[in-house]
Amino acid sequence: MTQADRFKTLPDNARIQGMGNIFKYHDRKTWDIGVRFNNTSRKSLKFSQLPYLSRQVVLNQTESLQQLGYPIEFTFPSVEDLLIAQVSDSGLVKFRDKEEQSQWCFVLKSQDKTIYLPQLELARALFFTNNYFANAALELNILDLEFYVDTTPELDEEAEPADAIIHALSVTQCPKVLFDNLNFRQLLAWLLLNSEAKSSFNSIYQHFIHEREQNAKSIRWNFKFEPPNLAGVTIKGSGWHSEDGKVSFINRINSVLNIDFPDIQNIGFTHPNFVENKQGTGKASGGTYPQKPHERDINADSDGSNENQPALIICDATVIQFNRHVKSHKIYKKAKKPSGANEDGQEPSKLPPDVSTDNENSRGENPRAAIDGLDDKNDDAYMYLNKFESFFQMLEILKQEHGVKIGKPIIRKLPEFGRSKKHLLSYDGSPRCIAIIYIEYQSKGYYLLEVDTSDGKASLATKVLSAVLLRSKCSLSEFIPEMESKLMEGQLSWSKKYFDELVGKSYHESISHQQSKVKGKLMIKELNRWSERVKKVIG
Repeated sequence: MTQADRFKTLPDNARIQGMGNIFKYHDRKTWDIGVRFNNTSRKSLKFSQLPYLSRQVVLNQTESLQQLGYPIEFTFPSVEDLLIAQVSDSGLVKFRDKEEQSQWCFVLKSQDKTIYLPQLELARALFFTNNYFANAALELNILDLEFYVDTTPELDEEAEPADAIIHALSVTQCPKVLFDNLNFRQLLAWLLLNSEAKSSFNSIYQHFIHEREQNAKSIRWNFKFEPPNLAGVTIKGSGWHSEDGKVSFINRINSVLNIDFPDIQNIGFTHPNFVENKQGTGKASGGTYPQKPHERDINADSDGSNENQPALIICDATVIQFNRHVKSHKIYKKAKKPSGANEDGQEPSKLPPDVSTDNENSRGENPRAAIDGLDDKNDDAYMYLNKFESFFQMLEILKQEHGVKIGKPIIRKLPEFGRSKKHLLSYDGSPRCIAIIYIEYQSKGYYLLEVDTSDGKASLATKVLSAVLLRSKCSLSEFIPEMESKLMEGQLSWSKKYFDELVGKSYHESISHQQSKVKGKLMIKELNRWSERVKKVIG
């Protein structure tokens, strides 16, 4: 893909040939990592930029370039079956740089093949999908210092249920904007609730503090860590094969699937900067982050400034998928927002084009940014059925009193669109979902489309479509992604032009939502009025 954000000190289409040691000059506060490219003499980037960095990845990409290597997929063995070797032992990496050849690998067997997996690449895929975890890994017991897990929370009657609450403490350097990513929340929960995952993350610092070497100018370390128990986990990536196909070397991991997650159903998250918005609708809001130009320059030589809330930059995503779906939500402090301020209580700001990926410090020159390189592919939309409670109650009235046949609902999480956050509910950061359901009345079929707008960020009517006309144009599986894209492109509004062209002007209607006298709940009279309006359209 073409990356919107650019590395300021790199040329176009800089392909990574090799990875080196982690190091820090004595007069610097932050750590770098050796990186060698095909078209520049630059030999390092920030360790905090690791979410971008894998062998054969192209940075500052301006043209379509194929990822070099071959697809590789394998099932991870037990930790006891792993061996340790160096890159040079594989015989497959042609870049002969000394540091590259000496990097540590795990060696494993899969279907009579030997696979060399660089330890740093496994840690990147598991932990370093954002720069916060990369910075935190080189600090002692940082997870215990910055987070508190309450496994027996006391909740008031109005609070959303939670089996555990993870509190980001006031000292945390973890940007609140990362909590908008559902999979980041689950990854953080996995690190804090799974003792083996937490020990694995902490082992990075233990190797770092005991194995690093110092000379007159710098401190250097060859990355090493103890992996968590990943037995049975599927890893997909790309890399090199030997001519006989018996040996493989992993350049990049693209997905890690079926990671064991603790048996827990619902997790709440707090952060010092989650503040409830009491203005207007009274709904809570997760806050905004300063807006930057469409394309940013990532400054590889600058520390982070302490003068801004971290803004979000996106890198190519790594898919992490767990074996259990967990519902999670953000919990807000109750506070009033000053008039004219943004949701953080600060004046809106614009950032200059240069940003830093390091944590803030007194030497920081550029605004800091949070990297999000974690993809959410968990199929857990069904967990948000309760968001449509009133909608399904209205449908039940249609069924019981008017004989309308009701099909099985399709619940889908709406996709991201650009840098908009409309795909998330502002009051708890959970996915904004759409319900699609087939109904039939007097031998005529219709699709009803209902979007969760309970956070008051949009006033979106229920959309009714003729099923016959839709099916004559395309299948439902083709229609849904296109419709969702149009919906998000319009910032949560139905495109009349799109539906006119799809099924014709006379074959789609919008039915406004019934107003509720009780916050978040429709009474029986209100549900009856809503059902009557639907019946009028379909009958």
